[in-house]
Amino acid sequence: MIKKITLILVLFFSVHSYSQEIKNYAWDEKPIFNEIPEEYKNQPAIVLFDKRWIHTRVGYYAFATFAMNHTAIKINKAEEINKYNKIKAQDNGYIRDVRDFHARVIKPNGDIKILPEDKIIETEIDKVKSIVFEGVEAGDILEYYFIVKESPSSYGVEIFQKDIPVLLAEFTTTKDGVTFNTFASSEFEMSNFNGKTIAKASNIPPYKEEANARNVKNLIKLIYMVSTPPVDTYRWNYFLPTYYKKPFFQYFKKNQARDFIEKLNINSLSTEEKLITIDNYIKENFDFVWRGETAKKITNLNDGKQKLKSSDLFELYGFVLKESKIQYEVVVGMSRFLGEVEGERFVLPLSHEFMYYIPETRKFLSPYEKYLSYGYPMYEIQGSKGVSYNPAQKGNIISRITFPIAPAEYTVNESQSTVSLSEDLTTATIEKTYSSSGYDGQMYRNWIKYLKENKDEKELVEAIKTKTFGDKFNLKITTYSFENQEFKYNYINTPYVIKVKAEAEESLIENAGNLVLVNLGKIIGSHINLYQETERKWDVDLGCAKTFRHKIIFDIPNGYEVESFKDLIIDKKMEGDASKNCSFKSIAKIEGNQLIVEVFEIYNSINYPKELYQDYRMVVNAASDFTKASVVLRPKK
Repeated sequence: MIKKITLILVLFFSVHSYSQEIKNYAWDEKPIFNEIPEEYKNQPAIVLFDKRWIHTRVGYYAFATFAMNHTAIKINKAEEINKYNKIKAQDNGYIRDVRDFHARVIKPNGDIKILPEDKIIETEIDKVKSIVFEGVEAGDILEYYFIVKESPSSYGVEIFQKDIPVLLAEFTTTKDGVTFNTFASSEFEMSNFNGKTIAKASNIPPYKEEANARNVKNLIKLIYMVSTPPVDTYRWNYFLPTYYKKPFFQYFKKNQARDFIEKLNINSLSTEEKLITIDNYIKENFDFVWRGETAKKITNLNDGKQKLKSSDLFELYGFVLKESKIQYEVVVGMSRFLGEVEGERFVLPLSHEFMYYIPETRKFLSPYEKYLSYGYPMYEIQGSKGVSYNPAQKGNIISRITFPIAPAEYTVNESQSTVSLSEDLTTATIEKTYSSSGYDGQMYRNWIKYLKENKDEKELVEAIKTKTFGDKFNLKITTYSFENQEFKYNYINTPYVIKVKAEAEESLIENAGNLVLVNLGKIIGSHINLYQETERKWDVDLGCAKTFRHKIIFDIPNGYEVESFKDLIIDKKMEGDASKNCSFKSIAKIEGNQLIVEVFEIYNSINYPKELYQDYRMVVNAASDFTKASVVLRPKK
């Protein structure tokens, strides 16, 4: 009995100690900072340290989180002062009580000026306290810390990387009555001391955002999750069986779902045909109840266009599969641009993607992706790893799955344009057919459908113009039409087709003495260039592998002949494995009174390591160069 009482007292005082310790936190009277590396001395400002501490306690009489943030920033350039001299005492955006708030300025000579409490301002509505550093000069160090008390959050994301260097990042956690799981970037070193878990990282470089990179995933950050024992509800072998063992509906009943299946009339079909019929009917006839809308009870699932909560829509797929005796697995992935699926548990702060995988056909159903048909998974998770759960298998077994990558031949953007000039050579008439298959075709099919149903014609025409000619071409679309608009065309990857007729004045034609330059390269649409981005920090990660094929038929005007079309001929190719490389090739020839130009641009991989960046850059710049290329005309002699 005495031992038990002693243990209780020890636990009580340790809890009390940590709560009191964080509440009594204070800065050093004369702080000592890490030496600034030579490479960072020319930075406009530097975070000398960024220290954060979270203490969470949950029990019968204790339910709170204390969060401490302590930061010191050295300002090197005066123009940076306004970026960092305004501080809000808030954590995770939810404030219950600011326990402490202190700020001071440390001058280059060591003098310290503490900002008085009357400089702290509190907003009337959300009661957020803030302070503004005054009289700051280049060379000063701004130091502040605040402690807030708030309702415990079950998860959080602590981002330490900024647009300026961080010399020291530190994240401390203490707890009582909870389990605290931490997932940190590899730059952090973890340690435990006297009941504290401490993560530290040094010399974090400034954040650099790059096009076609996993910017969010690459951020130096720390994610934490808080759960209460004894059950870790977010472990995959608990989470998936608990929520996905059997389909469960809120807004309709199982007998209604069985009537729905019967009216689909799929019993005599093959598995592939059943899956296409199920997916096509649901995608065509159901939509989500969006934020701000109220879900309504459903009495007849076959009764035309209806809205369901996203969870019920997902479960409807599962129930139909189960009742139709189609073997399936619930699979979970994550956009490779955001992060990776953790192998042991559902990391709540990150956005996960839930789908069904059909082992017999090796294809996926994506209930949450309105645009995406049964077949490949969403493009963002290609090549990444996820987890898989088979509800029909005994035991809560969780398996790993690698999501397939669609080849470049799956997503093809193809166009054919006929270009003719007016007699006075001031106006170009362009008749263009643009088709898209694969991921691009499915997304655009869905997007145009949305625009036609919800927006005015002006927005629709602008979207057509951007898709077919890019956003940098000054022209007027006079007519347009669509082909293969129905969702059913997704299943056989039939291209979505747009036919347009447009007129361009001056933006395509330029006079140079007695020569006429016609910018035919512009017809394929705008392309980015990478001439300024000479170095690469991250690998290049594309949305999907894809192919571009364009054909331009230019009617040579009467009285003119072609002087040159050499700028329209380009051939650039990445070295190495042909099945994974990228290339740009354009050819041109004269046939009768027409100049025929053909373009082939292929990206066979979704990932190009930064070591191959220069080759990738060469191909991208070649495509950009082509859009500036012209055919040169001269009067016939």
